[in-house]
This record gives sequence, structure tokens and C-alpha cells, in this order.
Amino acid sequence: MQRFLAFLVILFAVFDAGCAATATSAPVSEINLASPSRQSAPAGTAQPTPAPLRAQPEQPTAKTSPLVSAPPPIAMPIPRDKSGTPHIALLLPLDSASFGPAAEAVKQGFFAASIMQAPAVPRLQVYPTGDRAEDIVSAYGQALQAGANVVVGPLTRNAVTALAKSGTVAVPTLALNYPENDTPLPENLYLFGLSAEGEAVQAAQLAFADGRRSALTVAANTPLAKRVEQAFAGAWRSLGGTLAAQAGFSPDQTQFPALQEAVSGHPADMIFLAADASRARLVRPYLDASKPIYATSMVFDGNREISRNVDLNGVVFVEMPWLILPDHPAVMIYPRSENLGIEQQRLYALGIDAFRLAALMAQNLPVEGAVLDGVTGRIALEGRQFQRQMTVAQFRQGMAVAVESAGPDAHGESPSRIMKSDSP
Repeated sequence: MQRFLAFLVILFAVFDAGCAATATSAPVSEINLASPSRQSAPAGTAQPTPAPLRAQPEQPTAKTSPLVSAPPPIAMPIPRDKSGTPHIALLLPLDSASFGPAAEAVKQGFFAASIMQAPAVPRLQVYPTGDRAEDIVSAYGQALQAGANVVVGPLTRNAVTALAKSGTVAVPTLALNYPENDTPLPENLYLFGLSAEGEAVQAAQLAFADGRRSALTVAANTPLAKRVEQAFAGAWRSLGGTLAAQAGFSPDQTQFPALQEAVSGHPADMIFLAADASRARLVRPYLDASKPIYATSMVFDGNREISRNVDLNGVVFVEMPWLILPDHPAVMIYPRSENLGIEQQRLYALGIDAFRLAALMAQNLPVEGAVLDGVTGRIALEGRQFQRQMTVAQFRQGMAVAVESAGPDAHGESPSRIMKSDSP
């Protein structure tokens, strides 16, 4: 009889162990904050290869093109498991062939920022997803069930749209992109991303503050450049400026003389250039040199090859402090990697500021009315969207340098106008 009872005890012990193992296994990867995984690219800026962000006409950032069509709305929110451990969930398309590299850059920046705040940092957990919007919504539900009290992500526009329509947003959620069209935002959903259109609006505000009143736009024949041009035009008109004309161009340089003639035939006191760096360098010599030119960060692909940027001398644009003010106190505390391309660096910086905002949310600290001196810009919450006020920069002798403003003399080289990198 005693042998039989001992056998039953052993049997129940084995059964309990199996159940425990089953209960604790989760389809989620968790990262040790003491030594976050770093890809070969990211030594400090951590992250291997996110595809171009700005040039990434809509990669997974606010300039991200849709992934897949949104799934039908889910009627009821996924219930939360009250026994789960509170944590910040990072929901990224790390398993996506198209967006995985960009997601990895964001993740590396996110964990780099968390290390700087350790040990007073909430528990973090990564929830990798693929491209399908329904899988992303499902992963969000898993995060809630595991006890997440703050969620960061998704990263792509379609995924954010799908989540906004899903009816599952139950905790403060920081989406890293913007939903399509006029998708209504649920109560707990906040937006933070790298918006090319938002930069165009800031460029319009900057030019208007500098005293410009009549603008001519010149845009490359790409979808992103056209969207940027339209965003500028809308903001410019709303400010009270007039739009003299809108011109487009293709990479075919045989057409540039005709463009030059067309541009010179329209009176305007400034030009807005919507083009990536390579196209901007091609067309810039054909634009009126007497007129100041404004642009977005699309025209900047780094200061490594100064000779290539000489054609852009005088162009004023907006860019994140991470790339223009590396010695600024709010920027220099974070590690970076020289192995990252400029678009990967932008995504990495997005991850840094995303963590800082999520940490505030997790601690229930007020974010309304507060201003965060971020590496992607000065960040403030307006409604449900975190807006970034970016650094004003100008190409001078092939180098992009921070400036206080372009002012009436946008082509001036006065050193007194250069912003000191250690300014508060």
C-alpha cells in the first residue's frame, strides 16, 4: 500500500510539472535588460539594418506604406489576465521580411534607452509579429493577457489602422505610426512617429516665420515627395501664404533646363523642395540661386561625404537632433553606432524616445502639457498625438549644421547664426 501511495505522489508531481511548463511557455520573446541583444550594426545606436526611413518612403515609420488591409473590427476587447505581471510590451514586426530590419532598429534604440534608466525601469517584453494585421491584433491581445499595462507599437500604418479599429485597445498604447485616412482613435491610443508630412508643415511654419509669403514648390515624381509637397502647400495656404506654382521633375536631366525656365518664370520669394538627397542634389543647380530653398529631412543623407552636398549649400531643412546635434546633452548620453545608415539611425532614435514616453505612461506620470527634450525633437502631446519640433539645419560648405533660423538671408554664412550644440 505504501509503495502504491508513493507511486501516486510521483505521478502527480510529474503531472504538475508538465502543467507548469505548459502554462509558462509563451509565444513571446523577452529580453534581459542587463544585456539587450544587439545586432552587428548597433554597437551603440544598436541595430542592424532598418531600411531607409526618410528615404524609406513610408517604411515603418510615419512614412510607412500600408502592409495589409485591416481586418474587420473585433466586437469585444480581449479580457486581461489579472494574474499577469505588469510590463511594457513592445509590439514590432520583427518576423517580417519587409519590415524586420526597421523594427530591429527601433527595438535596439528602445532597449538602449531602457539601460540608461536602469534599474528604475519597468519590466519589458517583446512581442514579435509578421506582416498580417490580424496577427498583430492577436499579439496585442496576448500582451494584454500577459499583464501589459502599456503597449508600444505597432510600427506600420496598416497595423495601426487595424488596431485602432479592433476594439481591443484597453491600456495606454503608443503607436509608432499613424492610421490611414481619418480613422477614429480609441481612448487609450496615442500616436508617435516619423511623419514626412509633419516635417513639411514645420518647414512651412519656419519659412513663414522667416518672412516668406510667396512659395514655389518643386517635387520629385515619387509618391512620398508628392505627399510632402501637398502637405506643405496645405500648411502654407492655411498660414496665409500664396502658392505661385507647383513643378515636378523626373531623374531625366535632359528635362532640367525646361524646369529651370519654368521655375524662373514664376515670381516667388522662396522655393520648397520635396525630394530625397540624391534627386535634390541633381536638381538644385537648376533652381533659382537667388531664392532661399526650404526642405524636409528627405534632403539629408549624412555628413560623411561633404563634397556630394556642396550642390545643396544654402538649403534650409528640419532634422532630428540625433543627427544634427550629437553633442547636445539630451542626445550624447545615449550610445550610437557608426555602422548604421542614416535611415537606421532615425529609427533607432525613434526607439529611444518611444521608451522614454512609455516609461512616463507606465508610471502614470502626466504627459499632457509636458515637453520632452527628445533625440527626435522637442516632444509635446497635442490631443492624442505626440508632436515633434525638430531642429532647423542648413547646408554650409557641404556640411549640414544646426541654425537658429534661416531668417531673411537664408544663404548667409554668418557663424553667429549657427546654433551651439550644447545649448539647453
